[in-house]
Amino acid sequence: MRYIDLGASKWKSSALGFGCSAVMGRVGRKQSLRALSQAYHAGITLFDTARSYGYGESEAIVGEFLRGRRDRVILSTKFGIVPVRQPGWKRSLMPIIRTAVGFVPSIRKLIRRQVRAQLEEQQFTRDVLRRSVEESLRQLRTDYIDILFLHSPSITVLTRDDLFEELENLVATGRVRAVGISAEPELITAVLRSTPTQLTAMQFPVNLFDISLGRHIKAAQNRGLIFIANHPFGGPDRLEESRRQLGKLSCSPEVSPELRSKLRSGDDRTLAEVILNLILTDTGIQVVVPSMMKVSHLRANIHAVSNCRFKREELAWIRCNLGRPPADGVQAKSHDRLPAPL
Repeated sequence: MRYIDLGASKWKSSALGFGCSAVMGRVGRKQSLRALSQAYHAGITLFDTARSYGYGESEAIVGEFLRGRRDRVILSTKFGIVPVRQPGWKRSLMPIIRTAVGFVPSIRKLIRRQVRAQLEEQQFTRDVLRRSVEESLRQLRTDYIDILFLHSPSITVLTRDDLFEELENLVATGRVRAVGISAEPELITAVLRSTPTQLTAMQFPVNLFDISLGRHIKAAQNRGLIFIANHPFGGPDRLEESRRQLGKLSCSPEVSPELRSKLRSGDDRTLAEVILNLILTDTGIQVVVPSMMKVSHLRANIHAVSNCRFKREELAWIRCNLGRPPADGVQAKSHDRLPAPL
């Protein structure tokens, strides 16, 4: 595993973190605990969860997993989106729903819409913050949170003096070690352009076609901030486009034989290597946190980050040429397509 210093915190973190959004959401307790344990034993040290993940049950599973390991991991959670407590009969249906999604993936969007309706967003009052942190500490079975993120706030939330006074108090008392914001790139950009505040960690979605925050991150590097990327594979549509674009690049006459061979290798690690290392190389982003509930995905991603075959200049060339049409109208052939999504 590759390890890095996390901002000015002096914490040592794995460059690959574990995103817990699917814990008790897409998969149940047994598979969640197995995936968390496998990630830990593979060398992953940063685990990212939220009050709203897994219908409000993700933190409890992460807390169960952390027993005896808390001092060896970096733990982040979020507040601001509150899960609505569901009646027992609805919770009892979750195993059936998970099985149905496995057999009929097309219903996943419908399930996501229903889940969103069960969340209360923009909950950023001082009282909600206090209750949320208390509940997170209880569920996670810990007495401190390494990074507490504001979860998808509006820009007006950032002007709330009373909220930030409470956040400062949580840091002063040691219950929270660092405060950050988890949001879309546009809001992160606004924060980076503003006067420095106690927000010392930034989390945002990044994928193969959107690493637009790069110049803002580089301009802020002397501030010792923590930069964490999530959703690196961008969902099924982005993955399909990633495969298509990399297939085109592999057929370009501008590509060296060595790079063409790597792009055409046809195994699962190719897509992971390109995406994860484009995010982590020369961007200022320190950690990337995909959701890895399958052993095959975990292994592919760890191998991609730890044993990247692509040189820095090759990654730079891919970044510059993504989206360009192949020279002379050459089209990628079917056998040039990259593997199934991770």
